[in-house]
Amino acid sequence: MARRRIGGCLIALLLIAGAHPAAQRSLEYEVKAAYLYNIVNFVTWPPDAFTSPGDFLHICVYGTDPFGPLLDRTMLGGTANRRPIAILRIDDPEALRECQVVFLPGGNTDRIDQAVRATAGRPALTVGEAADFLRRGGIIGLAVDGGRVRLDINLSAASGRHLVLSSRLLQVARVVAGRGRAE
Repeated sequence: MARRRIGGCLIALLLIAGAHPAAQRSLEYEVKAAYLYNIVNFVTWPPDAFTSPGDFLHICVYGTDPFGPLLDRTMLGGTANRRPIAILRIDDPEALRECQVVFLPGGNTDRIDQAVRATAGRPALTVGEAADFLRRGGIIGLAVDGGRVRLDINLSAASGRHLVLSSRLLQVARVVAGRGRAE
């Protein structure tokens, strides 16, 4: 199943550059949904991030959802570190306590600081699209560069939240800022 998602992601990457703007946006979020699925499988959360071994890994979209049903379809039946994945759409920063992953769409730049504060001191992976996302305390930035989705990583923010990012994830990153732990 993961191979199929990765293959679909690669095909979509090839098509993004020459697509019509509406189709391009749809393909962009299809690729970003596949990236999210793969990213969560290369992150290790500390044991106290969950109350029991069967707990869901909650991926939360904070603010306006650019994915529509794409994210749900991508994650359907998926797991991360043997945990089932659940998608939540959140508008209240207090509800971010339930999230192990927080996705902040590019159009919600005012919410970056809210999300970083609301998840401070907790093992929550923040993923965003804003150009200044890492500088504002985010962990993984997804940027479109040359028609391709690229990863930028803030290792010190990840380490500060006791998240361990796999060296395989770091190898595919365009930018790795800060110093921290990698396995």
